[in-house]
Amino acid sequence: MTTKRMSTANKKKKISELESAELKFRALLNKRDEINEQAAAARSERDSLHDKKKELQEPMRTARDKRDAAVAEMRVHKKKRDELQGKAKELIEFKRKLKGTPMGDLKTEIRVIEADIKGMEMRQQTVPVKLTEERELLDKIKARATDLQRLKKILMEQDKVQKEVKNIDASIDAFFRQADKEHEEVVRLSEEQHKFHEEAQVHAKDIGVLAATANKKHEEFLKLREDADAVHQKAMELRGKVIEIKDQKRAEVWEERNAIRDVNLATRKALDDKEKKDKVADEALQILLKKGKIEI
Repeated sequence: MTTKRMSTANKKKKISELESAELKFRALLNKRDEINEQAAAARSERDSLHDKKKELQEPMRTARDKRDAAVAEMRVHKKKRDELQGKAKELIEFKRKLKGTPMGDLKTEIRVIEADIKGMEMRQQTVPVKLTEERELLDKIKARATDLQRLKKILMEQDKVQKEVKNIDASIDAFFRQADKEHEEVVRLSEEQHKFHEEAQVHAKDIGVLAATANKKHEEFLKLREDADAVHQKAMELRGKVIEIKDQKRAEVWEERNAIRDVNLATRKALDDKEKKDKVADEALQILLKKGKIEI
């Protein structure tokens, strides 16, 4: 009786332990699944952030390409502008070297010489002088005439130079006008490349923010996956315990069944032996009665 009570108590204890283990096992599985859902959400957010980052990379590259193209074109116009300004400055220096004595001074000097010659010729024609004085006067007239021809030649050369200077001035103006146009293009392209640079910087900043956020989400995903793996490991360990308890319970049931079977067999055997004894006793009794050895 005592053994039977102990067996019943052990059985209840096993059932209670199994139920507790199964409850903990299911709780761990639920926790694992919940963490896996959180990890999946973090992974989805991470992938979404990466997709947004990829979407911004194309306009950023486009803005950078436009900026680089504007910079390259700006350099071409800047080079042309500098070359034109250099040519204009060279012509200015050449013009400065061409300019000599002012034409106004030469013309005045020519008029003075012409007046001198005219005065000396008038004196020769109207004033009686000695032969020696007349020769001296003629030599002076000849010398002044030589000076006059020299100055007129210089004046002609300066007239030619002035015409060249005018042509040079026109060329200088043309070079500066072209240089101004090139400079306007330089300014326009500089503003354009600055605009595209700012646009690329904005995209780069947004991409940086998205990348940082995506990295955090990735770290969160890895941590959650690690936690889920740890919970899963605990659940598997507990599952082993549940299986062990069930195996023990099953073994106890089989042991109990075997014990009951043995008792039944022993009881059945004992009953069979008793029936045989009763039959032998009855047969012996009948023989004795027949022989009259005993009376009932």
